[in-house]
Amino acid sequence: MNLLELNPVLAATLIRRKQMARKVANSPRFAEQVEKLAVLLGKPAPNVAREALGILEQIVTVQSPAFALAFDFGLGPMHTRAWTVNADEESLARLKALNETHALVYLPTHRSYADAFILSRLLRGHGMKRNYILGGNNLGFWPLGTIIRRAGGILIRRSFQDDEIYKLVIREYLAWLAARRLNLEWYMEGGRSRTGKLRPPRYGLLNYLAAAVETGGADDMLLVPVSTTYDQMHEVTNMAAEEAGVAKAKEGLAWLAGYARMQQKWIGNAYVRFGEPLSLRESLARADGEGSGKWTVAKIAFEVFQRINRVTPVTAPALVTLALLGVRDRALTLDEVAETLKPLLDYASARGLPRSQLDALHQKAGVDETLRTLEKSGVVSRYSGGREAVFTIEPGQHSVAAFYRNSAIHWFVNRAILEMALLGSAADDGTDPMERAWNSAFALRDLLKFEFFFSDKATFSEELKEESRLLDRQFRQHVGNAEDRKALLTKSPFLIAHRVLRSFLEAYFIVADRLAERPVDRKVDKKILTEECVAVGKQYVLQQRLRNPECVSREIFGNALSLAVNRGLLEAGDEELSKRRRELADEFQAAVLAVDAIDTLDQARRDAAGRLAA
Repeated sequence: MNLLELNPVLAATLIRRKQMARKVANSPRFAEQVEKLAVLLGKPAPNVAREALGILEQIVTVQSPAFALAFDFGLGPMHTRAWTVNADEESLARLKALNETHALVYLPTHRSYADAFILSRLLRGHGMKRNYILGGNNLGFWPLGTIIRRAGGILIRRSFQDDEIYKLVIREYLAWLAARRLNLEWYMEGGRSRTGKLRPPRYGLLNYLAAAVETGGADDMLLVPVSTTYDQMHEVTNMAAEEAGVAKAKEGLAWLAGYARMQQKWIGNAYVRFGEPLSLRESLARADGEGSGKWTVAKIAFEVFQRINRVTPVTAPALVTLALLGVRDRALTLDEVAETLKPLLDYASARGLPRSQLDALHQKAGVDETLRTLEKSGVVSRYSGGREAVFTIEPGQHSVAAFYRNSAIHWFVNRAILEMALLGSAADDGTDPMERAWNSAFALRDLLKFEFFFSDKATFSEELKEESRLLDRQFRQHVGNAEDRKALLTKSPFLIAHRVLRSFLEAYFIVADRLAERPVDRKVDKKILTEECVAVGKQYVLQQRLRNPECVSREIFGNALSLAVNRGLLEAGDEELSKRRRELADEFQAAVLAVDAIDTLDQARRDAAGRLAA
């Protein structure tokens, strides 16, 4: 007797998956698309249809009640017991009402393997429909893949750019699901963020869905931006090590058992927030006025990520690590940590930022409690052998601390850019210094456009003006000459550019520096260059040529390479190419020096305040 005879539920589910695959393959639209592709490929249509059916049988999913229970109450607690979930209940109620007339496409951030289980639990708890979740087939091992594929999970290859039949199957299966107004879910980042901030979107799946809507294969769907933010995560240490060059552990049964053991210990809150949904059909119609094809979908993906950022809360660990990462590894007393946090809390309040449990940080007891939680997880060290306890980032844990800081970093980027622009214009009183300052701000925005989700230029300009008013209500009256501009920064209750931008600018400098040394007579291999950047970056940090260990990051290096591609610096060329590569390296070296100058100014400002207090 075989396993299927012993387990009738599994046998019935397997049969249902095959039946579902044939049902999709036999639908008129699918058959028509197969015929068209066969002509393009110059292959017999029956051969293409047979291969497409085989792929469908691998990826198609069903929602078996028995396996849904295993997903929800077996795998779910295994992945989520480390957190208390704090959700936006009002938004969930609105989504439930919208789901009565619209299919929803949830597009969450991806930080943890727990993300899908947390969202599924929330939707189930509010009586909402189960999602069809797309994920990578790296999770297809037994028993995880067995359960996922039978509980609404669609596990697909991580890359299939050159496989036209595979692309057709994914595109048409998505259209088939969308046509039946079923709810979908996937991670546009393409994988878990290793830095704690949003990764650039991969919008291939969104392209497929847009095509289904535009060709009449599916009705309109509402895209739902979802932010999941964690106080802390057990898996961050492993991800930080992978960023610095350690090989990623292969997912499997042993890995799953280890992950489950790790999640036994409670580590804080998980905050789930929902951005304003946007109609895919309306977005396509609106974007078509500005462009077409992939750029239309790219703009929609960009808007989804901006809406995610707008609802992502500033957590207590994010603010505390932001404070500790900007003091040159100097240990701070509890009073000093609290004093560093105070103007940041005032700034968050003045801007009306979405905050989660930040009120406790207004009291030293709340600051101490946050430091204790970071201490328990090994991110912060406490020395209590002297007159009073002092705190610092644990050696080797800077990338972990940066992960928590980066979850809220997008709220402070414009302020950081304004500081650098002002300091740059404080060097002299040449012609139209403020015009040069704004130009400098836009140049920095352009350098970092693959790292952060900036608003369009007109909106960005208004955002900088608002930042200037927060810095000084009479900003225009107080920036008349170089001395006034430097004084404005010196008197500011806080400076933040060195806390926010340094690690990114240093990482980009590493890439530009290594690229400038490459021969120009051949195309650059991105993988080889990335490995060189990891090795040389570690050297530069050890030599203290660069200050932030978290600048050695494959993820950030990848974004820097996107900038290099955008500027045409990776293709083969001539001496003009060599000159442009060196100019980019010089530009980032100047930016690193500028952020160092902000750090020095902040240190002098803090020292002066300390002397006054004494």
